[in-house]
Amino acid sequence: MSVLIQDTARNTLAGWTTTGLKRGTAAGAILSPFSSPKTGNSYKIDATRIADRIRKAGGEFWFDPTTHALQMPQAGDFRYYDEWDLWSGDRNRLETAADQREHVRRVFNIQDQLGVPLLGPTVLLHSSQSQKSLQAIDLAEVARSEAGSRDVWLSIVGDSQFWASGADLDAHIGVLDQLEPAGWMVSVVRPQSTIPVAAHGEEIAGMMRTVFALSQDRPVIIGHGDFAGLPGVAAGAKTIGSGGDIRQRVCSYTDYVARPLNGSDFGSWYKRPTLGGLFGAMSTNEYNVLLDQDQALAQRLTPGHFIDTPGEAFQHHIRVLAEAVENLNQLSGEARVRQLQAWYSDALKEWPEAQRISGCAAGGTSWVAPLLDGVELFIRGEGW
Repeated sequence: MSVLIQDTARNTLAGWTTTGLKRGTAAGAILSPFSSPKTGNSYKIDATRIADRIRKAGGEFWFDPTTHALQMPQAGDFRYYDEWDLWSGDRNRLETAADQREHVRRVFNIQDQLGVPLLGPTVLLHSSQSQKSLQAIDLAEVARSEAGSRDVWLSIVGDSQFWASGADLDAHIGVLDQLEPAGWMVSVVRPQSTIPVAAHGEEIAGMMRTVFALSQDRPVIIGHGDFAGLPGVAAGAKTIGSGGDIRQRVCSYTDYVARPLNGSDFGSWYKRPTLGGLFGAMSTNEYNVLLDQDQALAQRLTPGHFIDTPGEAFQHHIRVLAEAVENLNQLSGEARVRQLQAWYSDALKEWPEAQRISGCAAGGTSWVAPLLDGVELFIRGEGW
């Protein structure tokens, strides 16, 4: 399948991923040093055991160094991160070539220990033409060099402003593309961990343009993509990151601030029913109203069997997401984008009635319209 489960602070990554693998809805998992300890503790098992369980179940396993989180405002959740020995000195010291090379070497050493693909670290970008963007290129070049003859994947991580930066974005991506890695992991970072995400058309079109160019000869993963990452899949990515918690579906600044040491910041489980026909979700109460008032509409918009428990809500969500990705992966070129455009157009027609009956606050203007705007900007830009 084509959904990778992003890491979570909860002790569910191994179990829920292996269940998804058995059901054919998950492809594997991506571990982060911010979310999982290296050696394990009384709450979470160690990274090696997580990797072994997922690989034995037939899944892919990745270690994302998540270096880009260190540049986020108020980043301070280092309870697990500092176990991983990713720096020879201070965290986030990347000013010199020697600093960059040492960090990359330590990242690759951990990836070798875990037996996972090499994935180079990167920095968070707000602009395509800045000192920080030059640093991202330097880090990518160091990773390519340190990998030698081995395959290495490279990451590109930026906020909405970065992905909406037009010709400057294209120039930055053009330089990176010349490094010819084995593949790419592309992610959008947002200020808040909320869904539906506050996306806009220019950002979506820029991300699609990037993926379309990079995917011509190499695979692309959309990290923390979830529903907002489907335009990237339509543009050529084959795999998308998601999960049960909002933190797995969105990469945001708020996910990396310091947390209470007792773990009490988990909050309630996120188990909203996913409505595939709407490319969105409702609260359980809202969905029950819809189901009670118009059962045929509710069941048509909610493929599969939704069960109101955390684990089953998670499995239902990734099943819906995986089916959308797999359907797009059966197409190529313009047909992929046109299919998503048609799905979004249909969803926008369905949302008003579903919203009227259920009384849900977020509708098509939040879940779908910004993504469709981006898809149509990309179509016009390609002259299709």
